[in-house]
Amino acid sequence: MNSQLDQLRAACERDLGDPADWPAKFGYPNAYPDSLALCIIDAIYVTGARHLTVEKIVERYRAYRAGQGADADTDGAPELVANVEELGGPHQWAAQIGNRRPTSTTKDAPLRSLALMEAAQGLVALGIRTAEDLRVVAADAELADEAKQVWRSVPGQRSGFTWRYLVMLAELPGADRTVAGYVGRELGADYSERATALLAAVAEAAGWDANALRQAIWRFEARRPHELPSSA
Repeated sequence: MNSQLDQLRAACERDLGDPADWPAKFGYPNAYPDSLALCIIDAIYVTGARHLTVEKIVERYRAYRAGQGADADTDGAPELVANVEELGGPHQWAAQIGNRRPTSTTKDAPLRSLALMEAAQGLVALGIRTAEDLRVVAADAELADEAKQVWRSVPGQRSGFTWRYLVMLAELPGADRTVAGYVGRELGADYSERATALLAAVAEAAGWDANALRQAIWRFEARRPHELPSSA
């Protein structure tokens, strides 16, 4: 077992860089247990980007809401929808808070701000208004499947990667198949089901924060070419 742990630790050090740099590089702590709005923003913009780009969007949203006397870290999906509408729609939101990155490299692909609005409205329509609502739904297989399908129908979200990331940002515990896939790729498929325990052991031996390690793997996977958003 020690050889597998050493191998996994070496992979993390190779791919994720110096753990001392993780806070600046990846923006930890990077979960929003009380803000579905920030979960949505981060999830829509994370793929194929340096996370510093996402952090800047999150901070602009926070600053704008603070200027209104509100707290972005308690905003739900309805508040995000209202913010986009208040600024004049997705294109204006992209200019003032987001950016003009498209949902894919396909010609005339819609902006991510349009995907963000569609995703937020879709969640609200399902009654998922807060991060707590999302956690409740994600813990119920039937409800989670319906919500996931709505999310995956949004431009650029078809793979399901950003749905899993959204749920993680709301702080639902445990490694899912993205993190497990990383472990399986390094150690072999048989180790995927033990990803949570293996990463916890690596973190303990190395003196790392286990949650930071898990998020660092997510960031790394989000930037892999095969995880770039589709044109769907």
